[in-house]
Amino acid sequence: EKVFGSLVLIIVVLFHEDIRQALSRFSVRALFKRRRTMREAQIQMLASTALELAKKHIGAIIVLEKQMPLGDFMSKGVKLDAEVSHDLLFTIFFPNTALHDGAVIIQGDRLACASAYFPPTNQELPSRYGARHRAAIGISEITDSVTIVVSEETGNISIAEGGQITTVSKKELRDYLLRVVCNEETVVREKNTKTQNRKSYFVI
Repeated sequence: EKVFGSLVLIIVVLFHEDIRQALSRFSVRALFKRRRTMREAQIQMLASTALELAKKHIGAIIVLEKQMPLGDFMSKGVKLDAEVSHDLLFTIFFPNTALHDGAVIIQGDRLACASAYFPPTNQELPSRYGARHRAAIGISEITDSVTIVVSEETGNISIAEGGQITTVSKKELRDYLLRVVCNEETVVREKNTKTQNRKSYFVI
């Protein structure tokens, strides 16, 4: 036993730097995996919440901050700094509540503020796009944010990014957010839709 203990001690002394680096890499991987799992759970929750809002024709605009800070817009809204949850989002956007007309801004895993307002786009848009869509496109033209829009009138879910907007399904929304929020590469391709005379922008 003494020989074995001495051997272990010698190995630790000789290879302590390699052992330290291995443990460090393991800790980083474990932390990254945990954070990614949490983000994926949040994305699933956002997609499910948007779908439920859409089914009930409850309008909503949810902005995800990326690299460009949205502090100027948050300063004019109602600061919350709360955990993002289905119940909170539903409470905010429920018709006739104090905050339902504006947008919520999400920073990381926190709902930073509600009742935020953005300059609307000057683009000419089809009549099916209302004030929320114009605001979503407007903020996407001046920042790198990604915005989820739920239409009160049609019950459609759309994504605005880079000055463009498209209607998406729940799966498309989830896949898109996984790429954006989990920092995976996002490629956008313009696609002509046969059923409607419009341009759509889908993530591949």
